[in-house]
Amino acid sequence: MVYERFPVVIDGKPFSTIVQTQHEYASAWKATLEKAYGRTHATCRCPGRGARKLAIKRRDDTDGFHLARFAGTGPEHANECRFYAPAPERSGMQGYEVGVVEEGDDGTLRVRLARGLVERPARASTLSGARLPQSTSGTRKRAMTLLGLLCLVWQEARLNIWYPAMEGKRNSGQVHGLLRKTAHRIKAGRLMLHQVLMVSAAPRSKAEAANRTVTQQVSKAGRRALVISPLARFDVSQHDASMSRLPIAGRYGMPYLNLAQEVWESAQKRFPSEVAAWTRGERVMVMAQLNLHPGKAQVQAEVTDLALMHISPRWIPLDSGYESILESTLAGTGRSFEKPLRYDAGECEFFPDFWLLDMKRDFPLEVFGMDTPGYLAQKARKTEWYNRVYGPDGWWSWEAALMPDAGQVSTLPTVR
Repeated sequence: MVYERFPVVIDGKPFSTIVQTQHEYASAWKATLEKAYGRTHATCRCPGRGARKLAIKRRDDTDGFHLARFAGTGPEHANECRFYAPAPERSGMQGYEVGVVEEGDDGTLRVRLARGLVERPARASTLSGARLPQSTSGTRKRAMTLLGLLCLVWQEARLNIWYPAMEGKRNSGQVHGLLRKTAHRIKAGRLMLHQVLMVSAAPRSKAEAANRTVTQQVSKAGRRALVISPLARFDVSQHDASMSRLPIAGRYGMPYLNLAQEVWESAQKRFPSEVAAWTRGERVMVMAQLNLHPGKAQVQAEVTDLALMHISPRWIPLDSGYESILESTLAGTGRSFEKPLRYDAGECEFFPDFWLLDMKRDFPLEVFGMDTPGYLAQKARKTEWYNRVYGPDGWWSWEAALMPDAGQVSTLPTVR
């Protein structure tokens, strides 16, 4: 899951990946960055498009230096480059107003959340509390929900991208470690996300200890905490409408996650396909927001909001059963692909179900899985848009709703 580090150029001189990473060159590499700091920039030599300028930054907590992409330049880098980031129009990120997500020149993302991370002492119920309005005139959202935040962390961790070389290299420990690492680059209000984030952990692990630390610090500071974890395997005898605890896998180091009935009922209405996937035994991620309160024996946690995300065995997000079939086919045939995430976007924003990454240009994949009048009208609009933007031969679709065998994917485009 480690993306490639390419050679860079500073003051016209190239520096190889070995020079940037090997211990024997550490002193010389640090001297190079220190000399260039505040005077010039580096240029990434990945096979991307654009200037690919990199800022030279000093680390606040050490005397070291590092490279960071300039704000808004992520799309200039190649998909496999560690400095790559997708353009907003490639996903549901296009559905936010300017300012909801801002990228700093140090690589930090600043996010405006609909519900902040500082707990308000007075609240009438678990579902109340100050929220920013989600839209103004038009359809753009002026704040990010919990689902949007889960999508952002997932995308920044690059867990929505798959290459054949990743086969067998994504396990729970790696994924959750990467999510925690990614949280160090995301800021909401005055808080860095890692300060309030707990993730699924194994017993007696560093992750368990980190969860305990977050629990204690957040409960004392009067902040809201966040949890990212897979839901526990569905058990019909335990996981019914009356369950009083959020069932997650790997809850080591976390407090007891009290779940009010109205919170779970709200989630079931907002995420019906994800709940259905969970009951079928498939993997579903949850991001939960918590109010923490010190107790006599242990910290008490109250789930105030949650978002669900259906994911494949490769941890790729999925929006439907048909997408699950297509994702499995893509991986099984050795294709490289990206799943654009919806965030909080409405149906008016156009972006595909998947992007193929092994073609010579952007290549969208679209699944048409319904035949209702409203859906067919949207399908016609999408088809017109794809033909106009990419050309009739520049995109691919699967008419899943019209196929006699819904499990049979249409012939995929040939690698170019």
